[in-house]
Amino acid sequence: MSMAAFLTELFESGRVVIASDSVPDFDSEADALLVSAERISALNFAGSAPRFSLRTAQSASRILYCACQFLVCRAIEAKDIKTALTERCAEPHSPEIDYSADLLFQFLPDIIGMTKAVASGDPLLEQLLVLAREWPLSSVGVAELGKVDVSAFIGHAGLRQVYVDRIIAREDLGRLGEWAVDAVVEEAIGAYPELCTPVARKIGTEVLNTER
Repeated sequence: MSMAAFLTELFESGRVVIASDSVPDFDSEADALLVSAERISALNFAGSAPRFSLRTAQSASRILYCACQFLVCRAIEAKDIKTALTERCAEPHSPEIDYSADLLFQFLPDIIGMTKAVASGDPLLEQLLVLAREWPLSSVGVAELGKVDVSAFIGHAGLRQVYVDRIIAREDLGRLGEWAVDAVVEEAIGAYPELCTPVARKIGTEVLNTER
């Protein structure tokens, strides 16, 4: 199993095949797949997309591969799971880094959902939730994360819109309460609260509380 094969299946079908041994290395084919996937993402982006960091996308790819591997190979020890899933990007969080990681980490909610279905007390789940808190742009819809820090990307208009669209689509009420987010959510729903009644109710309550 090559990294290129993993990425091809991931981007084309959302389903992957992984090997039970080590994580495959990157080559020119895998890099080209990441670049191509980002270009498609940028075409659907509202406004100008942030700069793409191939290095960040590679790191996120390795982490996602490991998460899929651990989900299937249940005999892996907790300390090995923690080591693999706490790999850090070489650059600090920013619109560019969070955007680039999201190319892969947008699949995190699905993997977390599958892990919860296997075993709620799984060591893998614990580390995936840590990862979800670190990358809030990608983890919308994951419950019980508590307050997340969106300061790295919320100032970027395009990423803010992506974030808000996901909140509405996934009815993630836990992500509301941040003024910059709530204002855009309220504007997006506008005169059509039926688009997402739970979110509209929550926003309405926050507005009433503020006015009081």
